[in-house]
Amino acid sequence: MSEPSAAAAPPRELRTLARGGTLNTVGFAIAGLLGFVLTVVVTREVGSSGAGVFFSAIAVFTILTQVAKLGADTGIVRFVSAYLARGQVRDVAPAIRIAVVPAALGGLVAAIVAIGLAGPTAAVFARDRTDDVADLLRLLGPYLPFATVSVVVLAATRAYSMRPFVAIESVGKPALKPALIVALGVGGLTTGELALGWGLPEALGCAAAVVALVALVRGTPVPPDAPAPRPIRELASEFWRFAAPRGLAAAFQVSVFWVDVLLLGRYRPSSEVGAYAAASRVAMVGTFALQAIRIAIAPTISALLARDERAEAQTVYQTATWWLIALSWPVFLGLAIFAPFVLSIFGPGFGIGATSLTILAIAMLVNLGTGNVTVVLLMGGKSSWNLVNTAVAVTTNVSLNLLLIPRFGMEGAAVAWAVTIVVENVMALVEVWVFLGMRPFGPGYLPVTTAALVCVGGVALVARALFGPDGAGFVVAVVVAVPLYGAVLWRLRERLHLDLFLAALRRSGGGDDG
Repeated sequence: MSEPSAAAAPPRELRTLARGGTLNTVGFAIAGLLGFVLTVVVTREVGSSGAGVFFSAIAVFTILTQVAKLGADTGIVRFVSAYLARGQVRDVAPAIRIAVVPAALGGLVAAIVAIGLAGPTAAVFARDRTDDVADLLRLLGPYLPFATVSVVVLAATRAYSMRPFVAIESVGKPALKPALIVALGVGGLTTGELALGWGLPEALGCAAAVVALVALVRGTPVPPDAPAPRPIRELASEFWRFAAPRGLAAAFQVSVFWVDVLLLGRYRPSSEVGAYAAASRVAMVGTFALQAIRIAIAPTISALLARDERAEAQTVYQTATWWLIALSWPVFLGLAIFAPFVLSIFGPGFGIGATSLTILAIAMLVNLGTGNVTVVLLMGGKSSWNLVNTAVAVTTNVSLNLLLIPRFGMEGAAVAWAVTIVVENVMALVEVWVFLGMRPFGPGYLPVTTAALVCVGGVALVARALFGPDGAGFVVAVVVAVPLYGAVLWRLRERLHLDLFLAALRRSGGGDDG
């Protein structure tokens, strides 16, 4: 296999990535902020023990959603993008039905499981307040089909436009959840109100997603020379050969994100689960740039690889990685260095998670430093490789959690997750590099990582040493680091193609979003 050359991708491809990436970055930044607000609202309303109950139930809900969608979301992005790139417009609508119907049935089965096995599930994963966890699971169960269908339908819209995804998933649902919980919690928040505040936005988001997708599909003209639609059996076989391994891998992947919370609940009191869940959710909030670029890059990489334009695909991958580091490394360096201050925002009892947050934030630097390596692997058609990677990751994660949590508690859970992040990303990086001939580094990698480490990490460490790890040190670090880092990025803007990103940011209110 020939290695991609160093030739730059056509400006059109990078402009498409910049438009989609900018829109998604704004959307996911809003979603990250709103997710942080949701965590603060819940923890302030119910305390660390109640937060443990809530996040334990949400962990089960999220895992069941990922299992129920059967990998259809990743499959629909890859195939609809490829069909549109090759002019196979008549295959799009059948492919969407092939993806959505099984996912809807999967969501229904997941709801039955969540409701029917709420008691036994809570008994396994909750050391205390078992009845509260079971009640919340039963109340959340009916919303599982809506959440599952919403994920798949919004994935299909991404092949056309990023706007529906940003409007519904990044802004609409995250804004509605804390608002509803606050409104319902006046005078005290019951379990039923907590479930309604979380679940109702999922149902409303599902309805909005279906309307948006129907409009996009019907609004796409069919060229007179478009190939005739292929037989449903052929489309379904092609689709599910790819999606099925990804479905299992996604179940493993989301288990890695949440199994630590569940296992911590088995061995530790709910107050410690709540503190750790707050820390780990803050770490996930900081991945807004990774998620934003992932959503934007997947259709672009799929289309380029469908046309066998591998050199251009590598350039897009590398550029996206530089943007990821530029946007996200400062966030995680700040979280690692000022973890005590960040967790103090949630109220009394949450500061015990500071060490865990520092460990997870450092691990996320590795996660983001490899770029959207899993997306490249998947859009290259290697869902079976991804399945192997995630199987190894979940095995590593569960084993380390069982070994470390009983002895070290939440710090053990954080170490287990950190090791898992490194293992999974290194495996995917080696596969993409060796077998697909693509790598995330390129000429902009060292400059952008050095800028983040020196201008943000170095300044933050000095500020903490001089002014402490609380609000005073944090404010000083922000005041000094932000303009310094911004000035360095400005000097590097052409090398990192940030000029395209900034131009797209200025135009983000209009134009095609790619």
